[in-house]
Amino acid sequence: EISLSMERDLQNFLLSDLNQIEKGLKLYEGGKEFQIDVGRIDILAQSKNSDFVVIELKAGKAKDDAIGQLLGYMGFVNEKIAKGKKVRGYIIDNDFEERLKYAVKNLPDIKLKAYKVNFSFLDIK
Repeated sequence: EISLSMERDLQNFLLSDLNQIEKGLKLYEGGKEFQIDVGRIDILAQSKNSDFVVIELKAGKAKDDAIGQLLGYMGFVNEKIAKGKKVRGYIIDNDFEERLKYAVKNLPDIKLKAYKVNFSFLDIK
């Protein structure tokens, strides 16, 4: 339940300003938890030049199976929605398995982005 809540909180935080991921990124129509035939895309967006951007959010350490999930979503978007536009993807998590890091080196249209959470505390009384 904690990881599900963190993923939801991360999604809401990113949706408040998708420029945190990439400058000029905008939510595609109905792009929050975008339901497709092969699953549910966490965030479907479009770049400033109208590329489709599939964003997969993870909580905990992302494993290499995240690539298969993302590629499946990207393939569906490419075939059914993009109409010739380029399709790219992001996996966003706070940590990544080494094998995943190596796997994306050969996939130029997929990027990994790590988030960091910082808490600060103020004395109130």
